[in-house]
Amino acid sequence: MTRTSILLAVVGVGIASLAAWAFVIRPVLDTPERRVAAYLGATSAGNEVAALDAWVPYPSNVLVSDELRARRTALTHELSSLRVGATYAVRSVDWWRTCCEPGLVDGESNAGLARMHVIATDRAGSEHRLVFEVWVKTLTWWGDAAGETVKDWTLYEVHREGEPCQLAGRIFGC
Repeated sequence: MTRTSILLAVVGVGIASLAAWAFVIRPVLDTPERRVAAYLGATSAGNEVAALDAWVPYPSNVLVSDELRARRTALTHELSSLRVGATYAVRSVDWWRTCCEPGLVDGESNAGLARMHVIATDRAGSEHRLVFEVWVKTLTWWGDAAGETVKDWTLYEVHREGEPCQLAGRIFGC
């Protein structure tokens, strides 16, 4: 075997591995639960910076209010200080269609929003009822209608149970 053949084989394996990661492995691993776990893992460790990295502000200033930015900073600081999230349970998930006419759907396949209701405990054992708004990165998911397969779930908002969401507004039942 020549050096060129070996080099081509290595490059081919590298490209195949990247394709497998992009189209098979990553979509299977990319879940709303994983985004919640990343945030709570950081707050439970007291790592406010990592928690803020896990809660990504949506890039549009039109959709993201000053109140949402302030909530992100204040709530993350509070939860990190209390070390919330070492133990938590997902109570329920509301799956929302985000294309065409927003509305609840029966499962994840055509959902562009997962509203996750979570009970998390802090280091003193106190419960915190939180709602995680985990969206597809672009906010609009056409799913089966457009043959979309990679969602790129992104945590765009967290709020306490009973508080209104600010990114989604009323059209998404919040």
